[in-house]
Amino acid sequence: MRVLRVELVAPVCSFRYPHFLVGRQVSFDAPPPSTIFGHVASALGEWPDRASFRFAYRFSVAGKGEDLENQHIILPGGRPFQLEGQRYATSTVATVQPARREILLGARLVLYLDRPEFAQCFRRPRFPVILGRSQDLACYTRVDEVTLQRADRGYFEDTLLPFDFRRRTARGVTVLMPRYVGPPPLRQPVFDRFVVLSGDWVYCRPAGEPSRFGSRELLSLDGEPLELWVDPDSEERDGARLALAFHGFV
Repeated sequence: MRVLRVELVAPVCSFRYPHFLVGRQVSFDAPPPSTIFGHVASALGEWPDRASFRFAYRFSVAGKGEDLENQHIILPGGRPFQLEGQRYATSTVATVQPARREILLGARLVLYLDRPEFAQCFRRPRFPVILGRSQDLACYTRVDEVTLQRADRGYFEDTLLPFDFRRRTARGVTVLMPRYVGPPPLRQPVFDRFVVLSGDWVYCRPAGEPSRFGSRELLSLDGEPLELWVDPDSEERDGARLALAFHGFV
């Protein structure tokens, strides 16, 4: 499988849980699919067909922290005021509310897209490179193509797995993430469940081979073998290379 591989670094990023509106703003440990879609659209300079490509990634951070930011709460109403003898009505009133936001520090993303023809768009992106919020500036450090190889063994690390993997492993955290957010003005979200491996890894071995990693090994389900695609340039671990789990936006 020929794919595009894009490496990106960001000093700070944050992927807010969309259902937390007040108080402490918690971040996902990895970017949701909707964030990846928006990132690709920014590089292309247009809104792509969400059924036209898939992605996989490896995402790691150096640590976590907290930032204090101001939220501007705007409500209808407000009292009239006078200026130079003239009386003016107001339609809104705004207040400033400090809020704590969780941030991820020293982020590194290796993004794989099954559209290698997108390469030139990432070498010369149409809009500023960000990861997450508009103020979270990032930088591409590598844009190239790689031919993934089929394998009967591999390891998944610091990545996003389909929810179907929950039957195969107890590791990772199950989360509800936005898979896709539609275009404005409605921006209708579509949510789905995923398994986030953050700072963790799981190993897939051929059926019948003796166990070596205990709870880190994916269960082999009868009649449901895993089709593994691995990056041949990745670090080798006990005869295995980094395996990729591809996701779509539909």
